[in-house]
Amino acid sequence: MTRIESPEVALAAPADEVARGLNDWDVFGALLGQGPVSDFTHDGAQCSFKVTGGVAIHLRRAQPEVDGSVLCLNTVAPTPVKFTLNALVKPDGEGCRCRVQCDAELNPFTRMMVEPALNGLFGQMASALHARYGAA
Repeated sequence: MTRIESPEVALAAPADEVARGLNDWDVFGALLGQGPVSDFTHDGAQCSFKVTGGVAIHLRRAQPEVDGSVLCLNTVAPTPVKFTLNALVKPDGEGCRCRVQCDAELNPFTRMMVEPALNGLFGQMASALHARYGAA
């Protein structure tokens, strides 16, 4: 299993506000839309989008199994790579700290191709969280 993580960001907003935002598809889509993502759509418990290069990602909400996770999403077909995405938020004074992590089943060749794209996506999400909620 390969773990890919965004940088942890200190945010000025309270943890519950950030958690609500991450669980709102419109906010989640806006965070993704500031990065290498296009064609974000959502319907009920699922969302999908394309990343640079035209790869379509389809995600479904799941029960968080990681401490501190406020949002857990699993890939579903026809996504070419299987992974679980968790958004972790923890209170920190009057604000909070947040990071995104992904656990993926990658062989060495796929890892070489996918890891840079996911690092870029998660790094952009961290920047978008700063822009939306302010730096602490």
